[in-house]
Amino acid sequence: MSDIGSGGANRIELESQILCSALRLSWADDDTEGIVKSARELYQLFPDLLPPPKTEAKDSPQNLYEMLNIRCDVPQSAVVAGYFREAKKFLRDRDVRESRQDYYKILTAGFTLRKPRLRLSHDLVVVRQILIEHKVIPDDGTLEPIAAPGELAAEDAHPQMARTVPMEEKLPMLVELLKHAQIIGPAEVQALINQKNIAPEIPMQELILSAGYVTDSEMKSLWLAENLLSQEKITLAQFAVAMYDERTQGVKMAESLQVRGWL
Repeated sequence: MSDIGSGGANRIELESQILCSALRLSWADDDTEGIVKSARELYQLFPDLLPPPKTEAKDSPQNLYEMLNIRCDVPQSAVVAGYFREAKKFLRDRDVRESRQDYYKILTAGFTLRKPRLRLSHDLVVVRQILIEHKVIPDDGTLEPIAAPGELAAEDAHPQMARTVPMEEKLPMLVELLKHAQIIGPAEVQALINQKNIAPEIPMQELILSAGYVTDSEMKSLWLAENLLSQEKITLAQFAVAMYDERTQGVKMAESLQVRGWL
């Protein structure tokens, strides 16, 4: 995906591109085995992009490719072309004032599929629902094929979805700060840890920035907070409040600490 990795090609970016292509090709070919395999590997890299399935029928995910009349395995350039084509067709054939919600759906589809991370999240959610409906995986959304009686091995007895839990071992300081400031949750923590385990050569700050969890400016504040905490000049609670100020009020974390008399 083009928005994975802030500085040129890296191992995570290349793996994600290969796996995304494999997932979409398998989807286009109705290859459920290939879909399961690709989705499982992508889920290990990006558990934050696949939320738990919704149980209500009315909440079933919509296939946005169908809305734009394009195949699921088309490149990004074809997604953009399909979006503009459908938007122009709608404006030509219908009155937006009378069909505003339908037009908004086209805009949402275009925005979602044009963003690589949002597109991948959409793809994972939709193919999981397809696998559930075809009884390939359980209704709980666990990305493990339903085994025939007697085929379930002991090593497969642990559902994959259950592995996305807060890590018990000590987290990298930047991840701990993001978690404490409630910028990321357990799924995002797991994603960063999985990506770091797969590509230890990539700095954690690059993984965080490429995921879009914080901006460049906010990352500088995190570095400052890490330094101040190591010198015991501030507490975690004070950091969390100051970081909240920066994200909601536009006040730099360092300035917030000073104004509040903590630094």
